Amino acid sequence: GVGLRPTTETANPEIIDAYFWLKTPGESDGCSSERLPDGGLCRRYDPDCSSEDSLGDDGAHGEPLAPKAGDWFDYQIKQLAANARMSLA
Repeated sequence: GVGLRPTTETANPEIIDAYFWLKTPGESDGCSSERLPDGGLCRRYDPDCSSEDSLGDDGAHGEPLAPKAGDWFDYQIKQLAANARMSLA
């Protein structure tokens, strides 16, 4: 799922001021393959950031290729929503 809602109520307020988002959920962290979804070459591909369990790993697990960093990754946000545990607390 997406995780905790932004809050200043933390597990250890003496060392943790708040939990908050650093980037928008659904925004790609970057391509995990040398290829982009449009078939082009990912110029910023870093093999050290790719692994067998990376999301969008060359389509090996039936997932679409991940787009370049900062681009919208529709598959990822839908996966986060599907895995969310809804709570009103």
